[in-house]
Amino acid sequence: MDRTAWIIIGICAALLGLNIYMGNNKKAETAPIPAPQTAAAAANAPVTGGLPGAGTSAPEQPSVNKALEEDKTAPITLVATQEVNGRQEPFITYKFNRIGGSIGTVTLHNDIVDSQKVADHNITINEAQQRGIGELVFNMDATQDPSYDNTVYKEVKRTADSVTLEGYDPARQLFISKTYTLHPVKNLEGEVLPGSKYLIRLTVSLLNKSPNVQDLRYMGIFGGSAYPIAKSEPKDTYTHFFYHADGSLEQEVPSYFTGGFFSSAKARVLEGPLQDLTYAGVMSQYYATILLPQDQSRGSTVYATRQEFPLTHEGNALVPGVTVAMGIPNLTMAPNEIKTLTYDIYTGPKFNAYLRDLNLSYPAISDIMAYGWLVFLSVPMNWLLNLFHGWFGNWGVAIICMTIVVRALIWPLHKKSYMAMKRMSLVQPEMVKLKEKYPDDPQKVNMEMMKLYQKYGINPASGCVPMLIQIPIFFAFYRVLQYSAELRGQPFCLWMTDLSLPDTVGHLFGIPINILPLIMAVTMIIQMRMTPQAGERSQRIIMNLMPVMFFLFCYNFASALALYWTTQNLISIGQTALIRRLPMPVLSPAKKKKSGFFQKMMEQQRAALEEQQRQAKGRNMRNITPKK
Repeated sequence: MDRTAWIIIGICAALLGLNIYMGNNKKAETAPIPAPQTAAAAANAPVTGGLPGAGTSAPEQPSVNKALEEDKTAPITLVATQEVNGRQEPFITYKFNRIGGSIGTVTLHNDIVDSQKVADHNITINEAQQRGIGELVFNMDATQDPSYDNTVYKEVKRTADSVTLEGYDPARQLFISKTYTLHPVKNLEGEVLPGSKYLIRLTVSLLNKSPNVQDLRYMGIFGGSAYPIAKSEPKDTYTHFFYHADGSLEQEVPSYFTGGFFSSAKARVLEGPLQDLTYAGVMSQYYATILLPQDQSRGSTVYATRQEFPLTHEGNALVPGVTVAMGIPNLTMAPNEIKTLTYDIYTGPKFNAYLRDLNLSYPAISDIMAYGWLVFLSVPMNWLLNLFHGWFGNWGVAIICMTIVVRALIWPLHKKSYMAMKRMSLVQPEMVKLKEKYPDDPQKVNMEMMKLYQKYGINPASGCVPMLIQIPIFFAFYRVLQYSAELRGQPFCLWMTDLSLPDTVGHLFGIPINILPLIMAVTMIIQMRMTPQAGERSQRIIMNLMPVMFFLFCYNFASALALYWTTQNLISIGQTALIRRLPMPVLSPAKKKKSGFFQKMMEQQRAALEEQQRQAKGRNMRNITPKK
C-alpha cells in the first residue's frame, strides 16, 4: 500500500474518531439542587402592594396564603404575538413564578419537540426546572449550595408588552421590584431583527430597608437550565453551560461535574473572578437561554451545577442537564438606597442567522454556535443554506444548491486529480515490470518508482487532494447540522419529512430502514468505479471501504447529511463523465522545471531509500581479510 492510501485512511479515521469521541454519552452523578421552599415555609415572606420609595416604611402586607391562592387561580403570563394571515397569534408565552418573581417557563408556540413522535408538544424552555429565569440567588459559593429567593411576589403593573412584580424579603430587609419587558431590537434601517423576538428585558430594583449597610457581593441572577429535549438526543454532547469572558467562549457539558483522569468530581462550579464577562447561559442541541447584562449589571462570576431533569412528554424519563447563574457586581447598599440592574434575556432557538444579526447589539452572541475548529467552513455553509432557503423556501433544495456551489468551487481540483490518476494508471505497466525485475527487493522497487514519477512528472499525492478537501467540508456540514434548529421538522420531498432526523420508512427486525444513506453508498461506489484505479490491490480494497465507512456514519444521523453527500456524489459522477469526454493525457517525459514541494519530498524519499540500501549492503558483506 502506498503513502497516498495511508494519508486518506488516516485522515478519515482521525476525523471519524474525533466526532465519535465528541458524541460519546457519559453517565454522570447528580449534583444536588436545593428544593424550592414550600408554601408553608414561605409564610414568613410577605409581599408588597408596591415598591415604596427611599425613606418610607413598609406597607402592611397581605397574607401569603392569599398570594399563593392567586398563584393557583390566576397565573401571571406575558404573551408575545406575531401576525399570521392577518391576525395576531401567540408566538412566545412567558409564565412567571410568584415565588421568586421569575420566568418559570418559556413556551415557543412555533416549535415542537419531535415532528415524528411528540408532534403536539411545544418546546418549553426551563419546563422541568423548579427555579425560574431571573430569580435572585444568594450566597453563591463553590463550597456549598446557594440559597434562592423565596419571596412571594405579586403583579402590580401591566402593559401590552410588560409586567411588573414586587415583593419584600424580610430576612434581608429588601424590597424588590422586577419589570419584564418584551425587547425587540432594530437594525440601522429601523427594521426589527428577527432574533430579537426571543428577547425580554429584566430590570431589577433593590431597596435596602435595613438600618445597616448591606453587602450583596455573593448575589446573582439565575439563568435557567438546559437538558436534552428528547431521550433520543445524545446526553453529553449538545447540552452545555457557557460564558463569554475576556474575548472567548468557554463551555462545559454535564459530565464535566463528574471529573475524570485529571480532575475530581464536583457538585458545583464557580468560575471567576472574570475580567470581562459579557454573557452566560445554558443550551441544548437547538435552544439556548442567555443572560446578557447591560453595562452596570456586568458581573464577574459564573455559578453552574448539574442536575437530572424529568421529560414530562416522555414519561418523566430522567436526562442530565445543567443550570447556571451569573454573579452581579459587588454591591454594597446604604440604608434606604436603591440599586437597579438590567439584563436582556434570550430564550429561543440557535438560529445562526438570527444570532449573527444580534452581534451588533450583543457582541459575540453568535459564538454559542460552537462550530469548533471548522468554523471557517461551517459559518459560510450556514450562510449559503439560509440564502438559498430564502430564495426557494425549501431546506432540501437549499442543501442541493449549496452542494452545487461547493462542487463548482472544487471542480478545477477534481479535474486535475482525475488527470493525475489517469497518468498514474498509464504508468502501471512499467510498475508491474519493476516488481517482476526486483521481486525480492521492495526498497529497490520503491526507488525506481520514484524515478518513474519524476521522469513523467507525476505527483502521487495529487489524486487524493479532492478527497482531502471534501472530508473537512463533510464534517463542517456535519457540525452545521448538529446545531441547525432551522431544519427541525422541515420536510424535503417524498418520504423525507424531517431533515433533522433519519429518513426512516419502516423497520426490519427492529432495525430502521433509512433509504437515503443506501442511495448515498450506491452513488459513492459508482463514483469510485468511474475513477481510474491506480495503486496496489490492497490499496484499492481499502479505498473501496470508504462507502461503507460513510454509510455507517450517516445511517442514523440527520437525513440532511446523507442528502448533501448523495448530491455531491451525483454531481461528481456528472463531472467525471464530462472529464472522460475530454482528451486524455499522454504519458510523456516531463519538462525540467523548478522542483515543487512534492518533487522535493520524492527526492528526499529516494535519497533515503538509497541510503538504506547502502547500509543494508554494508551489513551483508563478509569480512574476508586473512587472519595473522
